[in-house]
Amino acid sequence: MEKRIKKNIFLVFGCVLAMSGCKKNTFVPQQLEPGVEYDDVYLLMGQSNASGVSPYSFLESSEPALFQKYSVGNDKVKITFDEVSQIENNFVDTKFGQGHSAEFFGPEIGMAEVFSNVYDTCYIVKASLSGSCLQTQYVDKNGNKYEYYNRFISFIKNQVQSLENLGKKPRIRGVFWMQGESDSVNDMWFSYEQAEQHFYDYLLQDLSKWIYDHFNFVDAYISTKSPHWPNPRELNAQKQNFCNSNDHCYCIKTNGEDASAISLDLKSETGEGEDYAHYDSRSMLLLGKTAGNYLMK
Repeated sequence: MEKRIKKNIFLVFGCVLAMSGCKKNTFVPQQLEPGVEYDDVYLLMGQSNASGVSPYSFLESSEPALFQKYSVGNDKVKITFDEVSQIENNFVDTKFGQGHSAEFFGPEIGMAEVFSNVYDTCYIVKASLSGSCLQTQYVDKNGNKYEYYNRFISFIKNQVQSLENLGKKPRIRGVFWMQGESDSVNDMWFSYEQAEQHFYDYLLQDLSKWIYDHFNFVDAYISTKSPHWPNPRELNAQKQNFCNSNDHCYCIKTNGEDASAISLDLKSETGEGEDYAHYDSRSMLLLGKTAGNYLMK
C-alpha cells in the first residue's frame, strides 16, 4: 500500500475559512450494524483520465499476466459505468475496454487489482465525462448543480439500488475523483476549492442512504508537464487545501513532487507524439492502484 500522503499547508493559496467559504464537513454517517455483511461499492468520477484514454495493448509485453487477466475479466470486481461515450447498465467483470472507448482503460483496472487482493466480491460504479469541467457541468462555487452532476448521481443511485434489488446490502466506501484540467484555465482554478467542497457535501447528502462509518474522498493532482493547462500548480494547491480541510479526504501527488508522490508520464506510446492530456498505460495502472489503496483506508 502506498505510504499515506503527508498533508501540506499552502501559504499563498491557502484556504482562509472565513474568507473563502471552505469548511470542515460535519456530515454524520450511519453506524455499521453489528453482524451485517455489507457489499462494498466504490465510485470513480471525473473527466478523461477517469474515463480512461490509456491504450491497454502496450501492457501485453510489460505486464503479461495482468494483460491476460483483464482481457478476460476480473470476476471479483464488478463494474457498471456511464461514460457518455460508453454505457453499461449491468454489473459486469472489470476488464480492458471499459475506458473512453474499447481500446482504452482507466483507473478501474488498478483499483480492481488492489480490491481483488482483499475482496471476494466488490463493486465499482464509474460515472465520468471526458473534457468535463467541475464548475460548469457538476457544481460551481455557489453550490449550483449542473447537468452532469444530476445525471451521474441518478445513475449511481440506480445502480446501487439494483444491488439492493438483488438482496445485497450496499455500502458506498468512497470516490476517486480524477478531474481538474478543464478548471485550470480562465482563472477558474481560483474557486476550485469552493466548488469541490460543495461537490463533496452534495455527494454525502445525496448518497447518505448507503454511507456507513466514513466516506473516503480521494483526489489527485493534474499533470504539471502539459503546456495546455496554464495553472496546474495553483489548481493542485486548491485540491490539497480542500483535502486538508476535511476528514477522510486524501490527495495523490502525481508529478514526483516529493518522496510521498508518484510520478505519472503522459502518453507517448503510440509513436504519434506526446499526448499532453492523458497518461500512458503504466502510469494509468499505477494511478488506479494508488487510488484503490486510499479508498480502502
